[in-house]
Amino acid sequence: MSAFLLYNLVLVLLSPLIALYLLQRYLSGKSKPGWRERWGHLPPAFHSKQGGRPRIWMHAVSAGEVVAAVPILRELRSRLPEYDFYFSVITPAGYEMAEQQARAYVEGIFYSPFDFAWVVRRVVRALRPALFVSLESEIWFNLLHTLKRNGVRTVMVNGRISEKSFRRSQKARFLFRWAISNLDLMLMQSAGDVRRICALGGLSPTDTGRVRVLGNSKFDQAVQRLTAEQVVTLKESLKLPPDAPVWVAGSTRSPEEEAVVFSAYNALLKEFPDLCLVVAPRQIDRAKEAIEAMLKAGLNPVRRTRLEDATAPVHHLVLDTMGELANVYAVATFAFVGNSFPPVVKGGGQNLLQPLAHGKPVLFGPQHATIRSEAQMVTEAGVGFCVQNGEELIERARNLLNYEKLTERALHSLNYPASCEKIGRTALKLMEAQRGVSARYAEQVVELLKR
Repeated sequence: MSAFLLYNLVLVLLSPLIALYLLQRYLSGKSKPGWRERWGHLPPAFHSKQGGRPRIWMHAVSAGEVVAAVPILRELRSRLPEYDFYFSVITPAGYEMAEQQARAYVEGIFYSPFDFAWVVRRVVRALRPALFVSLESEIWFNLLHTLKRNGVRTVMVNGRISEKSFRRSQKARFLFRWAISNLDLMLMQSAGDVRRICALGGLSPTDTGRVRVLGNSKFDQAVQRLTAEQVVTLKESLKLPPDAPVWVAGSTRSPEEEAVVFSAYNALLKEFPDLCLVVAPRQIDRAKEAIEAMLKAGLNPVRRTRLEDATAPVHHLVLDTMGELANVYAVATFAFVGNSFPPVVKGGGQNLLQPLAHGKPVLFGPQHATIRSEAQMVTEAGVGFCVQNGEELIERARNLLNYEKLTERALHSLNYPASCEKIGRTALKLMEAQRGVSARYAEQVVELLKR
């Protein structure tokens, strides 16, 4: 039996469970936005017309993948002005981020179809793309199969396969070999990612015709370092005390992780009573939950969207807006990036590069499988620090806040650079040295398209 028939037979056999799951997703609101699009019913304006311009379809999952996609999209748009671009996502957060960052480069944004054969056929017939570009680890069996059968070039960019995903995928190696056979080109972040996708696809890592290492496009994201005057203005707009140190905890994913952060913050308050805390939950709809937990921890949180009603100064702020965290890191003395203390999602890890773009030290927990290469890079550069638990989080934060009081011997023993200023300089040099990856991705994609 072919992999295509086996996969779709499994979908048929599991259809009652799948129907219940999708109903639950709809009723919970997680899949309700774009519900018709998810079933393949794209707006009439998205349908390809006879004699129209050729099209490129780019796909990312959620907000983080959109951030990685935009620099590549920008480069592709500049190289292929004769093409129309369409961008799909899976989550509402991804859609909102795409509206903010990708809208200027595309003709349309939509929710990706469910991976049923008749649904993806409907979308492919409507769009009729010449090229499909998938971000990171997005492998959809029926979608790739249908694209290939319709003569569409397919490429994975900024590709990554975590160890956890690799082990899980090994159980369905037969299906993944079929899916990967439908990819014309796989451009990966690291040599480890190449090794893993080749093992899944039954390929040789030396097959540079289809699989190559290019790096991480997130280094090219449009995060501009704010000037000193802009930082002061931003801090004033957030109603934070002008001279107080600030801890920004970004992309936190669970109450358990936030409990570690709040406990560490309360411990630090005994030594640094003017320390402020800005918390940015990964999902905005968790802002209420974070606020209630902060209140229980004895804090006095204020929502970002209700700052006009607050009396300055604000010491505890919850960022309940989309797309603002990248700049808010600029007011931090140091940052903690979440989804790295258990329980984590997709192996753990979020964007470490945004705080580094402003020259800020960044802390993160022990579970960061999805950003392993970035974590290793920033740790080796001495600008990022992995903490194993709440006690280490307190100790690292304390040392960052006490920099000038530490002896050189203590700094050396903790593997710290000599000063916060040096961390900033090192971080900016690291970011600059890694830029340009997106242009290389675009060059390879254009070469595939015109081959």
